[in-house]
Amino acid sequence: MVEVSIYNEKNKNVLSSEMKKMIADSPVYMCIGTEKVFSDSLGPRVGSLLNERMTKPLFVYGMNDRNITAENLLNSYNFIKAMHPDNQIVVIDAGVGSTEQLGSVQLSLGGIVPGAATNKNLPSVGDIGIVGIVAERGMSDFYTLNSSKDRLVSAVAQFIADAIIQADEGAAIS
Repeated sequence: MVEVSIYNEKNKNVLSSEMKKMIADSPVYMCIGTEKVFSDSLGPRVGSLLNERMTKPLFVYGMNDRNITAENLLNSYNFIKAMHPDNQIVVIDAGVGSTEQLGSVQLSLGGIVPGAATNKNLPSVGDIGIVGIVAERGMSDFYTLNSSKDRLVSAVAQFIADAIIQADEGAAIS
């Protein structure tokens, strides 16, 4: 697993470089979450940014107003696997961590188990996992609404989207 902080701009290049090593050509992005909960809106925000900014076609599932949540996770995942049986699935989700990890992005082989932070019993999904740490451990912080939380989630989403675009298109994002 690779973990980088968004607070060091050079880490975007580090994350992008690691993505190039792990992510195969023509991946499918599955962005989990809902904009109804600030901390859980990371996935759809990344999905929407990718959909708006990519210059070459990509398959992105899970955007603002088209959420992949606990309720439709399995159906969505099975649909994506059926539609793209030979493509690597990169799953993007929000996560919780220690105070020191806030604003970190984790990239790992083997997908992720979504909903673990909120004690949901969901299966592991994906081939590659990208998790943005946007809340401290403890469910109360995950559901807290404030402007600093919105800024953090937006900054992490932008960082992840920039790194993906840089890895996929080869151009540095400033």
